[in-house]
Parts: sequence; structure tokens; C-alpha cells
Amino acid sequence: MIGSKTCCYSDERCIITRRIEEDHKDFRDVYSGKIRKELKKWISNGSIFRHRGDGKRIRINIPRIDIPHIVYGGGSEGIGRGPGKKGDVIEKDDPKGKGNKAGEGHEEGIMVDIDLEEILKLLQDELELPDLKPKQQNVFEETKIKYNDIAKHGPEALRHSKRTFLQAMKRMAATGEINQFHTIPGYPDPIRLIKPINSDRRYRQYKEIKIPASNAVIFFARDGSGSMDETKCEIVSDMAWWIDLWIRHFYKRVESNYVWHDTMAQEVDQKMFYNYRYGGGTYCSSAFSLIAKMLENRYPVDKWNVYVFYFTDGENWENDNERLVSVIQKDFTPQAVNMIGITQVLSHAYENSVKHYIDQKIDELGDHIRTTAIESPPDDPPTPMRLFYPAPTITEEERDVQIKKAIHELLGKGNKVKVKG
Repeated sequence: MIGSKTCCYSDERCIITRRIEEDHKDFRDVYSGKIRKELKKWISNGSIFRHRGDGKRIRINIPRIDIPHIVYGGGSEGIGRGPGKKGDVIEKDDPKGKGNKAGEGHEEGIMVDIDLEEILKLLQDELELPDLKPKQQNVFEETKIKYNDIAKHGPEALRHSKRTFLQAMKRMAATGEINQFHTIPGYPDPIRLIKPINSDRRYRQYKEIKIPASNAVIFFARDGSGSMDETKCEIVSDMAWWIDLWIRHFYKRVESNYVWHDTMAQEVDQKMFYNYRYGGGTYCSSAFSLIAKMLENRYPVDKWNVYVFYFTDGENWENDNERLVSVIQKDFTPQAVNMIGITQVLSHAYENSVKHYIDQKIDELGDHIRTTAIESPPDDPPTPMRLFYPAPTITEEERDVQIKKAIHELLGKGNKVKVKG
């Protein structure tokens, strides 16, 4: 019947189809729930920061999901009828015993690919990360032309042919000229002609739409001195990768630059930044001086949203700390950069470290600077005379927790620098 819902199959087949669809939906809900639960656990304990995807997805392991299936009876007699009560399992006895012993080995999970968009959303909720907003500026990235009107005068290059002939047809129809026939050389019969005159011409008009700049440039700089061992460099690499991913989420165009330094700074590619390990002494100010030159020559601060993230183990030549503060005050003002994040990784002591010096000067430098530290818990409770114990090693679990904490302190909402001591 027209207008009513009918089934192309028998009622029995329709019922089976609906049941299959319902079961399929239930399984999808279970599957997505398992993924979300496992993903939240990875983010909560920080283990997600050990994984890097292909720029679109990240592969994680979730526990195996039992897919509903039909189990056929194995009885040798009858069709399964007989005495019993609700809850009894109808199957053959295990010929080898009742199976009271624990199994051996482990249950393998399922590898699934998760979209980074979903991971970033959960990460934002867990770490209370705010949406990044471009700094206010009056500079425009480009001018877009939009044709929005028709005029009687203009350059011939902008003449609107269709509107011109339409206007000519209206005029000729009003005067009766449109019904006149004209003899044209090469045509055997007279034909009608549409002959626009100057007053019929129409031209496109346009306006310029200025698009505000929404570019971002990220500078990742790290200490490459001999004290930066393998563990510290791996922590830097994981933090830099996830910070870069987060900032790229908010800007249409993002450029990342990498700076490595010991006593002298140099611009390096991403591979060298992540993989190169050891150098000589330490002048932290050299990295910021190089970034300041790059901003002056390549990235004007009035056209770019600038983010600077610096990683160090806290060791620096004592007289260089003053030079570092001087460079920041001069070239990295709140008007010039969106934010500066300084991460101190497994420092031997907080006192007299780079972070300690910056924290003491934070009121002079500005609230656009945030500092954090990857710290290993001390073996003994701290005393008033000492706030940080040497931490040459850090456990895998504590490493993940510390990275999560550090990213939250750098990018989280409303965080302010706390000065120790």
C-alpha cells in the first residue's frame, strides 16, 4: 500500500533482520565503550604520552572482546531435554578434570586505531586544557576578492556578458527591435540580432575581504649538554611531540622549528632534535638569542602567534642565568609571544637551577611564562634545608605521571608559577 511501510520479506525474515541489527548495535556500543574506557585509563596514568601516531591516528591495545556466538550441544543422546535447573551449564564434562587450576600465559588484546581528534578531546577534559586563541592584532594575512555587485561602469575585463545581453534584450523588447530581422553575410535567411549598446553594458563589482592572521610558529629548544642523558632526552621528545600536536589543533598553518644547544645554539631538523644526545657545556641564553634572531628575520611577531618551549636539566653556567633573563625581557615580551614554557627534566637540585632562577624573576618577566619540572620522588622526606634530592633515575610509571603533570602545568587553565623556597 502506498504511504504505508511494508516489508519486502516475510514477517519472520523481517524479525530476524531487526534482531541482527539490534545485536549489531549492542556490539558496537560495547566495542566503543571498551575503547573509551581503555583510552581514559591510558590518559589518566599518562601512558598515552609514550605513543605517537601517524598524524591522524594512534594505535592502542584494548582487552579482547568476546563476540557472541552459537554453541552447539555435544550430547550423544537425546536433544538436550532432562532434569536441571536455571543456571546449569549444558555441556560435556571435561574428561581431564574439573579445571580448578589457574591458566597459564596471558590473554592477548586487540589493536585498534583511534582518531587523534577523539584523543585530544579526552586529553583536554583530563588535563583541563583551554582552547588556544590567537593574540589580538590588526595585521592581516591575505586579502580575498569577493564579487558582490553589478554596476553600469567598469573595466572591460570585468564586463558581465550574461547581464549585458539580458539588459540589451529587455531594451530591444521594449522598443520592438527584438522582432526585427537582419541579413547577415553567410546566412541564407534573415535572423534576429541582439546588439548591446553602451548603456546596456554591465560590470562586476567586488570588495576586498581582509583575513586576519591565524598562523602559529612553535620553537622547541633543548639543552644538549653532556648531562642530558638518554632518559632525559626521551622525556623531552615525548613532551615536545604532544605539545606540538595540541597547538596544531587550533591553527590552520603551523610551523615548527627546533633549536639544540650546548655552549652555542644551532637550528636543527626534527630528527636531530629528537635523536641527538650529547654535547659539551651549557649556555641556555644562546638558544633564546638564536630564536630572537629567527623571529626578527623570518617570523615577525605582529604576524605570527609565537610559542616557545625550552627543555633543560637545570644546569647552566651561573653567570648565564642573568643573561637568559635579559634576553627574555628584551625579545620575548607578552606583546611578542603568546607563551614561553620552560621544563626542567630530572634536575639534581632545585636550588641554583635554571627553573629556580626563572621562578624568582617571574614577576619581572610576565605571566606569559610558565615553568614546570619532571621530578623523581625523593627517597626521604624533604627537609627545610633541601627541597630536591638527586634523581638520576625514574620509574616507567612515575615518568608517565610526571609528563602528564608537566603538560598540565604548562598548558592547563589558570596555572601560575609557584616559587619554591
